[in-house]
Order: sequence, then structure tokens, then C-alpha cells
Amino acid sequence: MTPTVAVSILGNAVVVPVDGTRRVIDSGHVVVGDGAILSVGAGPWPGESPPQAERIDLDGAILIPGLIDLHLHAGHGLTKNLGGPVDNWMATVGDVYALHSDVEFWAADAALQALERLKGGTTLAVPFFGGGDNVMRSEDPIYAAAHLAEIEASGLREVLVMGVDRPPFPKTRRDWRRGSGSERAISLADQIATIEQVCASWRGAADGRIDIAVSAPVVGEPAFREADGDSRIATQDMLAAVWDLVRRSQSRLIQDGHREGSVAFMADAFGLFDERSVLAHCIDLTEADIATFVGRGAAAVYTPSSLMAVFGYCPAPRLVAAGLRVGLGTDGPAPDRSLDMFRTMFMAHRHQAIRWRDPSAIDAWTVLEMATRGGAAALGLADSLGSIEPGKRADLVAVSRRAAHLYPPDLPVERLVFFAHAGDVSHVMVDGRLLLRGHVPVNMDAEAVLDRAARAYSMMKQRAEI
Repeated sequence: MTPTVAVSILGNAVVVPVDGTRRVIDSGHVVVGDGAILSVGAGPWPGESPPQAERIDLDGAILIPGLIDLHLHAGHGLTKNLGGPVDNWMATVGDVYALHSDVEFWAADAALQALERLKGGTTLAVPFFGGGDNVMRSEDPIYAAAHLAEIEASGLREVLVMGVDRPPFPKTRRDWRRGSGSERAISLADQIATIEQVCASWRGAADGRIDIAVSAPVVGEPAFREADGDSRIATQDMLAAVWDLVRRSQSRLIQDGHREGSVAFMADAFGLFDERSVLAHCIDLTEADIATFVGRGAAAVYTPSSLMAVFGYCPAPRLVAAGLRVGLGTDGPAPDRSLDMFRTMFMAHRHQAIRWRDPSAIDAWTVLEMATRGGAAALGLADSLGSIEPGKRADLVAVSRRAAHLYPPDLPVERLVFFAHAGDVSHVMVDGRLLLRGHVPVNMDAEAVLDRAARAYSMMKQRAEI
């Protein structure tokens, strides 16, 4: 073997490629070069390797593709500790994002969430840039730029979802750059223009690890029919502007909060959705909703740890059986949930088992596939991410088995889905770059990230008089 690129070998591992065959290589290795997977083989180490190749001994860890969190929220890292009843928390979060968050808030939150994702093996995340009742910080590109600069520095992947607020407009935002919290009225056109600028500046940044998607609030038929004429027109105008932006910018449309007929209604009433659409939560879907998924080619996000999963049921196994692209999302962080994708995988199994009173309602392999190859497929990235196969990008996660809750060392997929947690992740590689080695971040100062988050959190509470 004559290398032309720098080569790393991740060896002495149980390799779970998640390549569609459901095979497990009990003693295997993966060779990586120039950010891509060169080969996957049996045996702890390849028979031949270049002398200058870096050997990374995983000590029997389980090696899987990087986990993909298809639904979460920027900003929630610095608001999750506000606590309180859910309705109060959601309202407070909306106020914080619109009125009490500065540029440093969004940067510190991004660094904090990147650290949590990294240490939990989430190599690609799809956060909404805001939350509450569709309170999006998309009136000025400076906030998204501060967030994305931290993600770029972390070495992780991200598709940042930039959205518009729910009508009526204008909305009020405060700018703290001069220390006074000056207020500004924000129009729908302001938000559309900002999203366009962020797409132009950041799409493909960080060697292709960063992308931008577009969002609009979910509109249910009952609420739309009950609204007055002006409100219906404003909603139609908002959705038309977003869908036009999606088409012009060749972006994904990603939405938060589909339930009970909303998919079919929005497709029929407003002409939305195609194969680049990714729709989250998807609880209590109607037959028309499922038919719309199939007909439009949209992808679904199952969020078993979310509040919406408390109020309704996502038929994830049926969607998978129908051939749809289905991934997993944490919908975190929040007062009652973290960004731990292993916890989310366990909840996916438990949620289905409870719904059907049948532990076999969904199996561990299906859950792991949703957390990896399913997420990649949902984003249209199945050719480059989601499994350990030659030619794909080297996004790899090692989960140490040297723990009482993971022993005896057998049935690795079941151990991952039912027993593992974020703290078991020992190594993380993205694009062939090792970002976590022996549980320790390579290029992030964890203590500095935590201290910075504490300062930004304190400043936010001071401004909000919390």
C-alpha cells in the first residue's frame, strides 16, 4: 500500500457499519484517509498498512457511524435551566430570544451545545435557530454568524434551520450591541432577507460541514379555518414567501410541530413539500398525512423524548415500513431532556413498546438505523454519511464497552440502544479528524466553554430580570 494521503487506522474494535446488511464485525478495523473511509475489514488491524499511518487502538469499543440529531433548538442550552411549568418555560424562552439575548448569548450557547454533542457522539445536528412559539432570531445575520463560527471551530457538522415567525407582523426585537437594548420592529421581509444572507454566506462553509435550511411555522387546518380573513391572508403570504425562498435558494424546508392532519392540509392548501422537506414530530398522523409523505417524498423526524410525544403518537415503524426516510431527533435541550442520542434511542424503543404493549414493536437495529443512516437519508446525504462504507466521509464514533452497564460484551447493537449513554463515547471523528480522544475533546477547552456559558446565562437572566 502506497499512501498518497494521511492515513489513520481505527482498530481493535467491534465494527457496526449500519450499511443495510445488519452485519457486525466482532473484531475489525477501519482505514481512513483524506477525510474518507478507505476500507473496512475483519481483524483488529489490516494485514498491510503504511508505516506512517496513525494507529488508534479502540480497545474493543463498538465503532458506529456518527449519530445524527435531526431536531433540536439553538438557544435552549442557555435556557433549559430556567425550568418551571412547560407553558411558562416556552413563553419565557420566546421572550429571552426576542428581547434579552445578545450576540454572545448565541455564541456561548453554540459552544456549549457543540461540546455536549461532541462528547455524546452526535456528529451532525439540525438545530432550529430559536424556539418558543416560533420566535426566530432571524432579523440580522450577526446572530447566526456568531453561532455558526462556534460550530465551525468545533469541527462538527450542522444544518442550521433559519425560520420566520408566525404572523402577525411586525415583531419586536432588541439589539444589545450598544448596551441599551434598543428595540426594532421586524417584518417578514426582514426575516426573509436575513435568511437569504445567511444562506449566501454560510452554505458549504467549514469544508462543506455547514449548511442552512429554511423553516416556517406549522399551520393546522382547524386554526386556519377559525382565523379571520386578515389572519388567513397573512398566513398565506408568509408560507408563499418561505416556499419561494426555499425554491430560489435550493434549500431544504424543515418544520417543527406536525400533527393530526397538518401535513396533508399544508400540502393541499399551500402547495408545500417535496423530497427536500423534513417534517418533525409527526404525531397522530392521519391516513392523508401518510399518503402525502409518500406522494411528496418528504422525510419524517421521530422525537420520542419531546413534549409532543407525550401528547400524541408517532407511527415511526409504519413510516419505515412504508419506505419513508425517518430519522431521530432529541428536541433538546430543554428542562426535561438533554442532547443524548443514546437516551433518545432508548426512548424510541420504549415509546413504541408502551404504545403497542409489545417489546418487539420496534427492534434495536431499526432504532440505530434511524439515528444514523436514516438521518443521513432524510437530509439527502445518504451517499456520503450515515454508514461505515468505503468512499463515505469518515464520521465515526467509538463507544467504550468497559463499563458494568455494558457487560457482558455481547449483542453490541442491543447494548448501544438499550444500555449505553453519552458518557460511554470515547472517540469521535468527523471528516477524518479526531475531535474526541479517550473521552477528552481535542480542540475544545471544556472548562472554558462551561465558564463562558455561565457568564452568558447570568447576563441573560439579569437583562430578563429572572
